[in-house]
Amino acid sequence: MEVKGSWIYFTVTALAGILAAFVHFVIFIIVFFFLLLFLFKIKAFSKKYLFLISLIFFLFLIRSELAEKANKSKFTADETNFYILFQKDLKIDGDRLSAVGKELLRKEKFVISYQIKTEEEKKWIIENLKTGIACKVIGTLSEPNTATNVNAFNYKEYLIRHQIFWILKADQVNMSQCTSQKKTPFSFFQSVRENGIQYVQDHFPSESAPLAIALLFGERDYIDTSVLETYEKLGIVHLLAISGLHVGMLAGMIYYLGIRIGITRERMTIGLLLFLPCYAIITGAAPSVIRAVSMMVLFLSLKKWSFHAINTIDIICIVFLIYTFLTPYVIYDVGFQLSFSVSFALILSAPILLKRFHQAFPLLLATSFICQLAAIPIMLYYFYEVSLISILANTIFIPLFSFIILPAIFLLFLLHLLLGTTIGFLIPPLNTLIIAMNGLALQLSLVPFAMLTFGRPSVFVMFLYLWSIPSFFSLWERIKGVKRFVQVLLLPLSIMCVQLLGNSLSPYGEITFIDVGQGDSIFIKLPFGRGNYLIDAGGTIQFNTEEWKERKKEYEVGKDVVVPFLKSKGIRTIDKLILTHGDADHIGGALSIIKELHVKEIMLPKTTELSELEKELLTSAKRKRIPSDFVCAGDNWKAGGIIFHVVSPQAGVKMERNNGSIVLYAKIGGLSWLFTGDLEKEGEDQLINHFDKLKIDVLKAGHHGSKSSTTKGFLDQLEPKLAVILAGKNNRYGHPDEEVLMNLNERKIKILRTDQHGAITYIFKGETGTFSAVLP
Repeated sequence: MEVKGSWIYFTVTALAGILAAFVHFVIFIIVFFFLLLFLFKIKAFSKKYLFLISLIFFLFLIRSELAEKANKSKFTADETNFYILFQKDLKIDGDRLSAVGKELLRKEKFVISYQIKTEEEKKWIIENLKTGIACKVIGTLSEPNTATNVNAFNYKEYLIRHQIFWILKADQVNMSQCTSQKKTPFSFFQSVRENGIQYVQDHFPSESAPLAIALLFGERDYIDTSVLETYEKLGIVHLLAISGLHVGMLAGMIYYLGIRIGITRERMTIGLLLFLPCYAIITGAAPSVIRAVSMMVLFLSLKKWSFHAINTIDIICIVFLIYTFLTPYVIYDVGFQLSFSVSFALILSAPILLKRFHQAFPLLLATSFICQLAAIPIMLYYFYEVSLISILANTIFIPLFSFIILPAIFLLFLLHLLLGTTIGFLIPPLNTLIIAMNGLALQLSLVPFAMLTFGRPSVFVMFLYLWSIPSFFSLWERIKGVKRFVQVLLLPLSIMCVQLLGNSLSPYGEITFIDVGQGDSIFIKLPFGRGNYLIDAGGTIQFNTEEWKERKKEYEVGKDVVVPFLKSKGIRTIDKLILTHGDADHIGGALSIIKELHVKEIMLPKTTELSELEKELLTSAKRKRIPSDFVCAGDNWKAGGIIFHVVSPQAGVKMERNNGSIVLYAKIGGLSWLFTGDLEKEGEDQLINHFDKLKIDVLKAGHHGSKSSTTKGFLDQLEPKLAVILAGKNNRYGHPDEEVLMNLNERKIKILRTDQHGAITYIFKGETGTFSAVLP
């Protein structure tokens, strides 16, 4: 006897088995037990099906355990000579070459990073180094960086889940000994992909080529960062990824054209079955592409060989089971999670949509709503915010992409391959349309409050989302009318409100020394939403370089570290952005802060001369109507019962920039704190002369632990119990200095360092709190 909808229960069981292996064995064994109880008592599954479900659980559990045990490196990090086959993701950005390659002797994958030495070498690499070529490489193996800030992307875990354990930092790539290897199907299709991307770059205008590359080959690195950010704010960035829409449309176009030129349906079906897997590889084999292609292949195969009809939900379940059994670690891929969750939601909701919406616009609106609701938990977990105008934006842009942009790009690319420049006159109209479309997207993204920041949900809130959203879909199926719809919609919306209000109502506060590398950034959050303060914003020191070395996207601490950290905490507003002084490693990230967050006030030290960065920041702040305040010793403010005192610089005393840093003193969470910026000996002496009775518990060591700061006299006067040093790992300045560390150790002052411990956090409630660090 067949149990209706059994495939979806098989899918849930398989996922529980994988999570039991990867996450927590006991918890997911309990989940599995309750699932069996539910299927037996509520769904009345037969013993045969309960046995089959149990078999699936333990099969996926064992498969995942074996995958985890096999996921080990064969290298020890002592090796220096390698023979590397360049396999994929070969990119040249400025003077940096990066790729994924396989060491041919031990058959293990590496991420390769090589700093190109000359412009001539760069030209040779561009012209000659392709996937499928193997070269002798001399270099060193290093472990990928792990996350050093709370909620940050963990690059090390990401690579391990892709069976990559080392970054090969190449010192020398022997170009004269590079040889082409025997073509494999994979390397052949990678070459097709590379040649196709180059063809689009050569023959499409610069405005439309990046979009065409993304839609044809699944490569978004060519799209300008500002355009990507715009699409992300609107919640339509999924349109730039190859998914079921693209696969279905391409398959439909090929099938229709084949029929029109006289090829039989049977042969066209076989042709698609052969073509679609190749297409998946050519487009980068992203999880969304694999899902869409696998579903299409399974559907066509069943139809071709007249098997018993299987409905769509069963097809996606079968694809899920096969995909996760072959590659269990794929469950951690955000693209996989979004693709399957949204597809499941659409398939399960299709009967409701088709029954209740008979006109195109309401149907499109409802479809967009379902997609956004299904994606919310995943979007909040990884990106911390949702677009408030995404449903409207999708209603506008989905038809535009589906009926105009995507078909036009497909056809123009194919026609250009066949007919060459004779059809070149068709490209400018498309280019004009794409420019106009990007302009419209930009204008929509400027709508106030287009994005709402929630932060990363806690485990409990995540559980509530995963319960409330399926419950909403289940209730929606049973009710009718707008009023009842709004009532059941309150279920997931109430969870969103709980998370949104959780930050402002929390009785806990925190002080976090964010790991920004060689720089300073300190976040202070008071309980019950009474104040959010950021002392400095980190920054990347830029050096003048030759044009050929310049990179398309430079790493920027404010945008890439500080803003994501704050958003992950649900922070939307900074009450005071306190910039201790004008050095790049303290103020460089501030432009990103005022661009991405609502900053109420900027605080700077009173000084005789502003740095160029301070001038640029103040100009931007003025455009955004953010007031600025120049402070000196004696200024203070009060919030949540805490008084923040500015104790340096002294009014009217001319100091060089470091010694002119804003120094803050406050009693927070039962401890007294001194935040010193880049204060050095001269400023320290002046501070203790003016405040000769000042005692503290926690000292933020000045100037990253430089030997010019944190002097013996300063420490003897303040008598701190703990010193926090913000310094970059393996920084070029040798911070912190051994003499400073010795001075601290001699006085038995505990030391915490961001270069060793990552971000350092003090969580407090009332007058008590606890320190923790990301790294042990």
